Amino acid sequence: MLDLPSVAQVMTEEFLLDAAAVQDDLWILLVLLVFWATIGRWLYRDATSRGSEWAWQWGFGTPLTVVAGIDVMLLVVVIYLLLRDSAQSSGA
Repeated sequence: MLDLPSVAQVMTEEFLLDAAAVQDDLWILLVLLVFWATIGRWLYRDATSRGSEWAWQWGFGTPLTVVAGIDVMLLVVVIYLLLRDSAQSSGA
């Protein structure tokens, strides 16, 4: 005779698998939020230490570009790194 699982067993297994998937997604989201906040804080502190009048725009605005995609945010960080070096070179 075939031993089939009950409806409760099937539902429980599906629920546990879904819960594990959601937990993995939450960890990924948490890591991305920490990365996002760290980039913003670093940009703000770096721009402030260099005397930039736009420090808060760099620190607050750059992490907001993650809405367009993480690659766009990383591109803005690269642009900041290029602009901060050229501004310091021309100012000295």
